[in-house]
Amino acid sequence: MTLRVLDPIADINKPAERKPIRSVKSLQGKRVGLLWGRHAASVKFWPVFEEVAVKKFSAEPVRLYKNSSWNPAPMSDLEDLASKIDYAFIGVGA
Repeated sequence: MTLRVLDPIADINKPAERKPIRSVKSLQGKRVGLLWGRHAASVKFWPVFEEVAVKKFSAEPVRLYKNSSWNPAPMSDLEDLASKIDYAFIGVGA
Protein backbone atom coordinates (compact mmCIF):
# COMPACT_ATOMS: atom_id res chain seq x y z
CA MET A 1 0.00 0.00 0.00
CA THR A 2 1.28 3.44 -0.93
CA LEU A 3 0.36 6.66 0.81
CA ARG A 4 0.60 9.66 -1.49
CA VAL A 5 0.75 13.13 0.02
CA LEU A 6 -0.31 15.86 -2.38
CA ASP A 7 0.43 19.55 -2.25
CA PRO A 8 -2.87 21.21 -1.22
CA ILE A 9 -2.07 24.16 -3.48
CA ALA A 10 -2.50 22.94 -7.02
CA ASP A 11 -0.64 24.58 -9.88
CA ILE A 12 -3.85 26.23 -11.07
CA ASN A 13 -4.30 27.93 -7.69
CA LYS A 14 -0.87 29.50 -7.42
CA PRO A 15 -1.32 33.27 -7.49
CA ALA A 16 0.08 35.28 -10.35
CA GLU A 17 2.53 38.05 -9.65
CA ARG A 18 0.65 40.69 -7.69
CA LYS A 19 0.91 44.43 -7.54
CA PRO A 20 2.23 45.81 -4.26
CA ILE A 21 -0.45 46.53 -1.68
CA ARG A 22 -1.04 50.24 -1.33
CA SER A 23 -1.65 51.67 2.10
CA VAL A 24 -4.63 53.78 3.07
CA LYS A 25 -3.87 56.53 5.55
CA SER A 26 -7.53 57.06 6.50
CA LEU A 27 -10.76 55.16 5.93
CA GLN A 28 -12.79 58.38 5.99
CA GLY A 29 -14.65 59.15 2.77
CA LYS A 30 -13.10 56.29 0.79
CA ARG A 31 -14.69 53.59 -1.34
CA VAL A 32 -15.15 50.45 0.77
CA GLY A 33 -15.55 46.97 -0.69
CA LEU A 34 -18.00 44.79 1.21
CA LEU A 35 -17.44 41.13 0.37
CA TRP A 36 -19.85 38.78 2.11
CA GLY A 37 -20.65 35.11 1.57
CA ARG A 38 -24.08 35.24 3.28
CA HIS A 39 -23.08 32.60 5.80
CA ALA A 40 -26.01 31.74 8.08
CA ALA A 41 -24.00 32.70 11.18
CA SER A 42 -23.67 36.28 9.94
CA VAL A 43 -27.09 37.03 8.41
CA LYS A 44 -28.11 39.29 11.29
CA PHE A 45 -24.66 40.73 11.98
CA TRP A 46 -23.38 41.68 8.52
CA PRO A 47 -26.10 44.17 7.45
CA VAL A 48 -25.76 46.00 10.79
CA PHE A 49 -21.96 45.97 10.51
CA GLU A 50 -22.16 47.41 6.98
CA GLU A 51 -24.52 50.16 8.04
CA VAL A 52 -22.30 51.19 10.96
CA ALA A 53 -19.06 51.06 8.93
CA VAL A 54 -20.47 53.06 6.01
CA LYS A 55 -21.92 55.69 8.34
CA LYS A 56 -18.86 55.91 10.64
CA PHE A 57 -16.39 56.39 7.79
CA SER A 58 -18.71 58.29 5.40
CA ALA A 59 -17.74 55.57 2.95
CA GLU A 60 -19.02 54.84 -0.53
CA PRO A 61 -19.97 51.13 -0.44
CA VAL A 62 -19.24 48.72 -3.29
CA ARG A 63 -20.81 45.33 -2.54
CA LEU A 64 -19.96 41.83 -3.70
CA TYR A 65 -22.34 39.32 -2.15
CA LYS A 66 -21.99 35.62 -2.83
CA ASN A 67 -24.80 33.09 -2.81
CA SER A 68 -22.79 30.36 -1.12
CA SER A 69 -20.51 30.49 1.87
CA TRP A 70 -18.47 27.43 0.86
CA ASN A 71 -17.40 28.46 -2.62
CA PRO A 72 -14.95 31.37 -3.07
CA ALA A 73 -15.85 34.32 -5.24
CA PRO A 74 -14.52 34.02 -8.79
CA MET A 75 -11.18 35.77 -9.31
CA SER A 76 -12.68 37.96 -12.06
CA ASP A 77 -15.30 39.27 -9.59
CA LEU A 78 -12.60 39.96 -6.98
CA GLU A 79 -10.41 41.77 -9.51
CA ASP A 80 -13.38 43.88 -10.59
CA LEU A 81 -14.19 44.73 -6.95
CA ALA A 82 -10.54 45.57 -6.22
CA SER A 83 -10.43 48.00 -9.15
CA LYS A 84 -13.35 49.98 -7.70
CA ILE A 85 -12.35 50.31 -4.03
CA ASP A 86 -9.76 51.76 -1.67
CA TYR A 87 -10.10 49.09 1.05
CA ALA A 88 -12.36 46.14 1.91
CA PHE A 89 -14.17 44.41 4.73
CA ILE A 90 -14.53 40.69 4.17
CA GLY A 91 -17.32 38.80 5.92
CA VAL A 92 -17.89 35.25 7.11
CA GLY A 93 -17.83 32.72 4.31
CA ALA A 94 -16.45 35.10 1.72
